[in-house]
Amino acid sequence: MFNQGPNYSTYTLDELFEAYSSIDKNRFPDRFKEIKTAIAQKQHGEYKCVKCGCGGYEAGQMYSAQDRFESVFDYETGKFVTVSCLDCGYTEIYKRQSSTTGSLLDFFVS
Repeated sequence: MFNQGPNYSTYTLDELFEAYSSIDKNRFPDRFKEIKTAIAQKQHGEYKCVKCGCGGYEAGQMYSAQDRFESVFDYETGKFVTVSCLDCGYTEIYKRQSSTTGSLLDFFVS
């Protein structure tokens, strides 16, 4: 019997990200591409990488201390949202403000 491999359309987004981070993309380039496509489809967003045109992304958060006082007391005023392309790794960084955090994340998730 011929094994066609996993059906990535049945994976959750978390399972797809786990598969994305653990697959050997040089050994399984077709499966790697299928995973990226499945992630982009599950995200249902309007995201398109400005560098390579990929539709899949990974969102995250980044915090930075702006002076020594903040770094000593672990007080973070520099809060940012990151959006990284799954294909080329190009990362966009957006300053996060408490009033716009939800709307910015909604832009990339919805």
